[in-house]
Amino acid sequence: MSHTILLVEDDANIRQMLSIALGAEGYLCVEAASVREALSLFNQHRPDLVILDLGLPDGEGSEVLKRIRESSRLPVLVLSARDQELDKVDLLSRGANDYVSKPFGIRELVTRVKVLLRDFNPVVEPTTPTRQIGKIALDITERRLLVEGEVIALAPKEVQLLDELTKQPGAFISQQELLRRIWGLHHSEDTHYIRVLVRQLRKKTDPFEKNLIETMPKQGYRIAVDKPEAN
Repeated sequence: MSHTILLVEDDANIRQMLSIALGAEGYLCVEAASVREALSLFNQHRPDLVILDLGLPDGEGSEVLKRIRESSRLPVLVLSARDQELDKVDLLSRGANDYVSKPFGIRELVTRVKVLLRDFNPVVEPTTPTRQIGKIALDITERRLLVEGEVIALAPKEVQLLDELTKQPGAFISQQELLRRIWGLHHSEDTHYIRVLVRQLRKKTDPFEKNLIETMPKQGYRIAVDKPEAN
């Protein structure tokens, strides 16, 4: 089944370029040039992924992201000429999954689209374990934490981070290595991605197990337990 991608971009040339490139990969593209059109087409087509420009003629693309996140967790890739780290961190905190700065390479963007769709609909092996981390059980298959009967839902990237950290309990893993494992080679220097992800996870885990994820300058992150028990 072909995935549907909503392209939200006011530059017709960029829309055409993206539509051709993504169409060649088998994706069905729906195009919007404004906030109003984007929201209308989103509700009409319910796409599998959104590529979202920030500067639109009738408002900010961030408003589209906000409205999408009110009802959906589908992947959103932000496309913008704004390349400041604070802008990226802000959009990631609001729920964007990835951020590509203009000008961009079309092959890189298509690769990121494939990764986002793969991560959102992962192929899970039936033998995937449940790992015990202190009081918290990580259920990788169901993407959730179990804490004394309470269930905490996890986003795909949150599961991936906990999965990587619990493979080497007690060992620090550098930001760059985690970025390569979770986001791929193109993101090895985007350390703010990890900071945002860790902050989101700590909000969920700290009420049950304080400082589950430990940070050490120049060393990276680790699970602050001696050894998780696998069920």
